Amino acid sequence: MPVCLMRDGARLTYAENGAGPPVLLVHGWAAHGGFFEDLGARLAAHHRVIVPTLRAHPGSDRGTLPLSIETLGEDLVTLIETLGLEELVVLGWSMGAMALWAAAPRLGALTSGLIVEDMSPRLVNDASWRFGLTGYSAADVAETLKEIAADWPAYVSRFAPRMFARETVERHVSWSIEEMSKADPAAMAALWSSMAAQDFRAALARMSLPTLAVHGAQSQVYPDGATAFIAHTAPNAEQVVISGAGHVPHLEKPEAFFEHVAAFAQKVRRPDLVRGGVS
Repeated sequence: MPVCLMRDGARLTYAENGAGPPVLLVHGWAAHGGFFEDLGARLAAHHRVIVPTLRAHPGSDRGTLPLSIETLGEDLVTLIETLGLEELVVLGWSMGAMALWAAAPRLGALTSGLIVEDMSPRLVNDASWRFGLTGYSAADVAETLKEIAADWPAYVSRFAPRMFARETVERHVSWSIEEMSKADPAAMAALWSSMAAQDFRAALARMSLPTLAVHGAQSQVYPDGATAFIAHTAPNAEQVVISGAGHVPHLEKPEAFFEHVAAFAQKVRRPDLVRGGVS
């Protein structure tokens, strides 16, 4: 059953399962913690797995704070500190990675590793940056917000199929559309605006945290260059490309994705925290 954390009067839910070294799984825009049900169950065999549903997403309240990447990052810091988590491996899928980047300066020694799942440090493209959302520029933001406000379910129905590789879309798209349609469009518009304003490229160069950047080889959302940039810019980062996956490798290729996550988690743990040879 979901557990609640209260912040600024908002009920922010999270699920917790398993025991052992902790792992935090942070979902993407317009999704919720349930998108990690399979991965969380796999990891819970050897880990304490915490899966929040972010503010203003289905299952958590909006609250009174501004809906921004910075606020989501602050929520995650509050959750981590409240639960007393240390030597934590954090995983951010899509917007979840931005929330973790925003939180990174305050997390310090509490985290031992970061996994970025198919995300770019900058959403919009321009003459100097071509690894943002595919074919998307600052001029497109206003039209996106207009489409969200006009008919949110229709927008989700157009957007969701692009999240998956062509060979996996039929298995996942109907459920994803149903779940993402439950999100509040006004809240999603505010968070989209905040995402479009972010630029973590310079900050990556200062992030010494061990980082694994995972890209779906058939992603229609971000090009390979997005995670390659992370791997080349962050001082202690590497890239993994998963064949046959799109923007959601943890759903599309669950076995391969789990193996990469489990191996990375074991590699970045202190030896005294690895139990029985399995992290």
